[in-house]
Amino acid sequence: MNRIGQSPVPARAVGQTTRSIRIARIDAVMGGIFLLVLLLSLLGTALTYSSANPALQRIAALFLFEEERNLPTLFNFTLLVANMVALGTVAVFAFGGNDRWRWHWLFLALFFLFLAYDEAAQVHEGLNRVMDGVVDASGFLAFAWVVPGIAVVLAIGLAFGRFLLALPGRSARGFLLAGVLYVGGAIGVEMIGANLWWSHGWDNVAYSLLATLEETLEMTGLIVLLHATLGVLSGPGGSLRFEVRRGGGGDV
Repeated sequence: MNRIGQSPVPARAVGQTTRSIRIARIDAVMGGIFLLVLLLSLLGTALTYSSANPALQRIAALFLFEEERNLPTLFNFTLLVANMVALGTVAVFAFGGNDRWRWHWLFLALFFLFLAYDEAAQVHEGLNRVMDGVVDASGFLAFAWVVPGIAVVLAIGLAFGRFLLALPGRSARGFLLAGVLYVGGAIGVEMIGANLWWSHGWDNVAYSLLATLEETLEMTGLIVLLHATLGVLSGPGGSLRFEVRRGGGGDV
């Protein structure tokens, strides 16, 4: 894709202003929130395994990466939705310009829509029960959903090889790095955590720290992917520009 984000800015009409936001500012906001969530999770881990107070442990659970439906879950969901919107926006421009990779962009947007839904509904955990009868769900495969997960990753890797090569070098490296980080956490560290859970259970510091590492890699990968996708939209300027029209009649 060569044209998205690189077209010249048209002359402004009467009552129309151009607003811009630098991608670096979005990076800083997302990175800052992530560091705060990570710090709170580490504090929650320390509190959980140093205090026997049930009230304090319930508070700590609101910030632990290994728990569900809490602050880290909300932030991860937000990152997934942000990537879905960014990829969907690129897809809209790609279809408008009849770009050869338009279906790839659309697939990525829909895939992240599914990931956001899965983050909220935990669909992939239901695969564990299905895969229990297919593989030996023990040790590193105790969370057996990783088996179809690996298959999906390999299929996407094969289907999107030429797509990555067609991207500008910087964007391709960003997408590749994001994929390595996200898959490394979601599947790689998940399998290590599964083996620990199988042998020692989940209620221990080691499992909590592994879950923190897993989510850290996933969230970092999502932030890198968002940066790379916004870079495709912005072009070489590094800023997203918006046209704001003011006035009556048909102006928006």
